[in-house]
Amino acid sequence: MRTPRIVTLVVLLAAAVATTGCTATTAAPKALTEGELDALVRAELDRQWEFTGLDGVVPRPVVEVEKAGSIDGFQPEFGQCMSDAGFSGWGTGPRGLDMSTVNPDGAATTQQQQLDYYGCLARFPGVDRLSTEQLDFVYDYYTGWLVPCLGQQGHAVTDVPSREEFHDSRELMGWRWTPYSALAAPPTNETVYGRLLSICEPTIPGMEGWSVEENPFLARE
Repeated sequence: MRTPRIVTLVVLLAAAVATTGCTATTAAPKALTEGELDALVRAELDRQWEFTGLDGVVPRPVVEVEKAGSIDGFQPEFGQCMSDAGFSGWGTGPRGLDMSTVNPDGAATTQQQQLDYYGCLARFPGVDRLSTEQLDFVYDYYTGWLVPCLGQQGHAVTDVPSREEFHDSRELMGWRWTPYSALAAPPTNETVYGRLLSICEPTIPGMEGWSVEENPFLARE
């Protein structure tokens, strides 16, 4: 039976504190409160409405939020909503949904398409759900366990950010830094890469907005 990774991480981080004097988050991270999450959702929807270019052109739809997910991956419900609205494909960019690819013939998006997109996003928004305490926990996991694990497997991680740089990485780069995103020479073979993921897991379970509960590449024993 596998040792729960959350316990393993706490032990490893505690050992790191004892031997290096580093500060580490070993307690269970505190998630965002419902009020904090609601504020993030409102701010993100305000931002996305501005990106539609429809502010001041048409009334902003009043849409009830059905489920808030992670900013790092659109929810299946969002995808279904988009399909139901007639979208056959879309991409993502630093501002969120990239509408430049929704029309196969390259035609500009219509006002109705913008409204349909916003309607789906308002029902199933994606926000950065991690609190400051959770980000500290993730950083400790990366630097205290994952980076060394990857090194032991012969994969160097380049340009490890400071804790402050890690906190600011999404705002500065449009995405949050991870050790796997900074591998000097990532495996090109899918089987080898899957094996690496199973040995040096990119996340641990139980933290919504970060955890990868089911990864199709993980080759578990």
